[in-house]
Amino acid sequence: MAAGSTICAETRGLAKVFAGRQVLRGVNLEIRAGEIHALLGANGSGKSTLVKLLTGVYQPDGGVIAIGGREVAAIASPHVASSLGVAVVHQEAPLIDSFSVAECIAQFRGYPTQGGRILWARLDREVRAMLARFDLAIDPQTLAGRLSAAERALVAMIIALDRVRSDLRLLILDEVTAALPRNQAEPYLDRVAELARSGVAVLMVTHRLAELHGRASSATVLRDGAVVYDAKVSEIDEAHLVEEMVGPSNEDPKGPSDGAHAGLRAILPQRSREAASAIALSVQGLEGATLRNLSFEVRDGEILGIAGLSDSGVTELPKILAGLDAPAGGRISVGGTAVPRGATPRKLIEAGMAVLPADRLRSGGIASLSVAENVLLPDLTRFWMKPRGELEFVQRIVRLFDVRPGAPATLFGKLSGGNQQKAILAKWLALNPRVLVLDDPTSGVDPAARRKIFELLHEAAASGIGVLAFSTEPEQLAAFCSRVLILRDGAIAAELAGDAVDRKTISRWCYA
Repeated sequence: MAAGSTICAETRGLAKVFAGRQVLRGVNLEIRAGEIHALLGANGSGKSTLVKLLTGVYQPDGGVIAIGGREVAAIASPHVASSLGVAVVHQEAPLIDSFSVAECIAQFRGYPTQGGRILWARLDREVRAMLARFDLAIDPQTLAGRLSAAERALVAMIIALDRVRSDLRLLILDEVTAALPRNQAEPYLDRVAELARSGVAVLMVTHRLAELHGRASSATVLRDGAVVYDAKVSEIDEAHLVEEMVGPSNEDPKGPSDGAHAGLRAILPQRSREAASAIALSVQGLEGATLRNLSFEVRDGEILGIAGLSDSGVTELPKILAGLDAPAGGRISVGGTAVPRGATPRKLIEAGMAVLPADRLRSGGIASLSVAENVLLPDLTRFWMKPRGELEFVQRIVRLFDVRPGAPATLFGKLSGGNQQKAILAKWLALNPRVLVLDDPTSGVDPAARRKIFELLHEAAASGIGVLAFSTEPEQLAAFCSRVLILRDGAIAAELAGDAVDRKTISRWCYA
């Protein structure tokens, strides 16, 4: 039978429910031997859940999975998936930087031993042979931390393939190339194409549409947990593909609703007329691990969005602005005053920079402290020896930001995700910063809380604060930004303003 004609993996009517929410709905998918099948979709479309069902991490609530012609209602565990011939490579390589490559591989396949002693020479020989089969010129004694991104990804793939104890039928690449610079992704994908040509079925989860050309044979698009598009790559129109990925618009209207949060101005006094046209944040020639000579400005009262895929620099830049990572070069100024390179988070806050991180529970707030304590934490001297003023201030903040439940003594960790986000936003806006940086501010937030956050951000901008918002969800940026920059390979690939700030245009630039 010709390569590509046999169905190696299949799902029929696959469904999954979490906490009453339908995450996957009747997913039908066919992956054929000798072909690369692309799985596409925006964030939250169900791609990760589908991968976890195919690899035994989750079990479905309906439907059938077939691997190599063997039908099962569920794959019970990753070990069972491996026994069926399924291998998966994740975005983050499972390597320990302080271990050698040989030791990293041995963590999964086991150390050769004799009489209770590790046979180091035999381990070295075995790993050299494994690497040679993939034409990888890597010394097994090299520390994993010294490997390039592409080398790490290839070693991760070797580990995944080695764990399959039967004939390899299906290789799943779960956003692996998202962690690779584009110039390093090409040779990695060439190796994947070689595997496919040998008869292996490959399911490639990716956001980079350019990777499909010349490699993928077919593509499936998920949206809201369902298959909305399925076609041969040769038949695909890229613009239509993006349309299917993002779906119909559900954007919230730009600007706050009538009378929304007028009271917020009481804690965010208007800036002077002279400052109204000033530059809140200036970034010039910024260099980092991914960033390359990045320059942009945010004006007082402006809401600027920054979009891009995870490898574009959108995850590195907010960490630099928060003082968590030091830039390799360039200059950052807040309100016209340069910030010393490598400034600590405290120094950046004092300069007028407030950053709302992506991980709200671990980095944004302290779960074991109350809402009141979290809100007051950045400036404990503000109400020193003024307990009544402190209580009145916190009660007003909780009301203005609609934090629920409305009791300031509630533990932060007991709040829902949306209310945690509103509490963190209250904490930083209470400082009346010059610049407010938000890293994925609406991730995991329910629609009502999201709408409230949008209103608060518009009120903050109306008071003169410069707002910089990072998001991997184009629809959210389109909902509240007046201008959007698209990052690609650490540099600005496009600047969108006016009518161009819509989810489809942002998506096209991100996925191109």
